[in-house]
Amino acid sequence: MKKHMKKIIAIATTLIMAMSMMLLAGCGGEEADNSGDKPEVIVLAAASLTDSLDEIIAEYEKDADCTITPSYAGSGDLVQQIEGGAPCDIFISASKANMDQLEDEDMIQADTRVDLLGNTLTLVATAEKKDVITVDSLTSGDVESIAIGEVETVPAGKYAGQVFDNMGITDQVSDKIVYAKDVKAVLNYVETGDADCGFVYRTDALLLDEENGAIIGDVDTELHDPIVYPAAIMAEAPEADAAADFFDFLKTDFAKEVFEKYGFTVL
Repeated sequence: MKKHMKKIIAIATTLIMAMSMMLLAGCGGEEADNSGDKPEVIVLAAASLTDSLDEIIAEYEKDADCTITPSYAGSGDLVQQIEGGAPCDIFISASKANMDQLEDEDMIQADTRVDLLGNTLTLVATAEKKDVITVDSLTSGDVESIAIGEVETVPAGKYAGQVFDNMGITDQVSDKIVYAKDVKAVLNYVETGDADCGFVYRTDALLLDEENGAIIGDVDTELHDPIVYPAAIMAEAPEADAAADFFDFLKTDFAKEVFEKYGFTVL
């Protein structure tokens, strides 16, 4: 009887081991299937595009065969990241100069480059100072601090610098300047009262918390270079085919409506 029971136990153990191996093989098969996950398209874009591009990506991913991973910062900072080897499939700049730099280095597919959007430079101020601040009052004692983006890396900061130069007030306001990493940070400085006023894009100004700040007005376009957002697919795009599909989506009526809703001019 004992021998018979041992035989049954041995057979049962063998069957259990065999089933376990089959299950493990099945799990291995599932892991192999996971290797076919959707490709990831990496988009490096100017910080001022955050809200609009996030909305466009959410719509695109509903039926897409890929996922879109955006990263936002000042355009100059993004160029430095790309030049440093950061993975990137699509670059959208807030400055032609930054895109020109990458094109000169043969880092973009030049035939894909397109001027996607336009924007406007806008002066915003804290709620406390909104009645005394104008573009013409920046040199007065009413204005103690002016926030702008870093001139070397943030196009909006460069445009603000051009405004000061063309108005002939650079020396008079230089001690008042508070530099920020991007336009979102400029907006935050104004909303928190860390700066009396600041220069942002119209698209960012529209997001200003009305309890903490106000839009003073758009800047005369003759005082700075045209604000254009060029976009292009990278020459060494890791996911070139998937990137091309999303790139086309950026030109659809849906995308255009979203950009316009956030204050951009579609070119």
